[in-house]
Amino acid sequence: MIDPGSTVARNDGVVEAQFDETRVVLNEDLAYLGLNEVGQQIWDLIESPRTLASLVAELVEDYDVSEADCTRDVTRYVEALVEHKLVRLS
Repeated sequence: MIDPGSTVARNDGVVEAQFDETRVVLNEDLAYLGLNEVGQQIWDLIESPRTLASLVAELVEDYDVSEADCTRDVTRYVEALVEHKLVRLS
């Protein structure tokens, strides 16, 4: 389980490319994930390592979403990024 104090950082060797409105990120195993607008914003925010709590705080300011809903959704999203070996937690 990821807690709000967990730090999210991009893994080395991840390649990204923009295709129209979708950004695609590719890991060293050649597994890829397409990022929508919010996914792209999160990816941009973790260019430098950040805590889950700081990601949520930024997104709550930018979008009409409750902190609880945002925390749930960002946690799921980060879990998917970890599963795809695109980020690491500490």
